[in-house]
Amino acid sequence: MKVKIYAIILALTVVFISIPVFAQSSLKIAVVDTDKAFKESIWGKKAMEALEGELAKWQDRGEQLDKEIIALEEQLATQREFLNDEEKEQKLRDEINTKKLQGQTLVQQGNAILGEKRQQLLDPISEEIKNLIKKLATNEKYDLILEKQLFVLYLNPELDITSRIIVMLDTVYQEKAAESAKATEKPSSEQTEKKSAE
Repeated sequence: MKVKIYAIILALTVVFISIPVFAQSSLKIAVVDTDKAFKESIWGKKAMEALEGELAKWQDRGEQLDKEIIALEEQLATQREFLNDEEKEQKLRDEINTKKLQGQTLVQQGNAILGEKRQQLLDPISEEIKNLIKKLATNEKYDLILEKQLFVLYLNPELDITSRIIVMLDTVYQEKAAESAKATEKPSSEQTEKKSAE
């Protein structure tokens, strides 16, 4: 945490020291909210939907296992109260312990798989946002683009380029989706041509 605070202070110091140097020429500054760009873009929304769907699957499996454990515990309580059969009690205890171990394994597997899925889905978007910011900065000759969430206390709304980044990100997503659709169509059309040739 201290390292992050020091990094922010250092960045602010560099910015404020640099401003007088740039003040002689006109300094072109913009601010972007990358979190908002991520959340409001089509790509970001689709990624979060996919991640939530994956999470829901693991939660359903966990809830099912919990129900099975509860049913076995109720069965064990009934067994003790009415039948008093130690062998059956031990079998039920063993089954409950096995289910609990399965639950622990399920949690570990779920966390690992969700972590991988999160990286697969979210990292490319974050990387694309960075690339788009660099592209916009280069093309429009910005001297400085700040992350709004870090240390912006006041902002003239005209300096906020978040909506432009969202539009650019949506365009990239649509282009990728179109390329993916074409790649999927090619093999099927080739297979159809082969079949008709036979």
